[in-house]
Amino acid sequence: MEWEVGLTVKDIITRKKYTFPLLAVWINDSPVPRDDFNSTKVPDGAKVQIIHMISGG
Repeated sequence: MEWEVGLTVKDIITRKKYTFPLLAVWINDSPVPRDDFNSTKVPDGAKVQIIHMISGG
């Protein structure tokens, strides 16, 4: 995905059309708290991982 100045975790989630409510996000192998998705800026060249959290039974 193309990086741009001010890009946030929430922007990536929206652009990639993730709709599942339980997501885990890491930037450069550091976890991002869910409450910080709107405010956490993604640095240029960062490695971003987004994983759907699911449960089963």
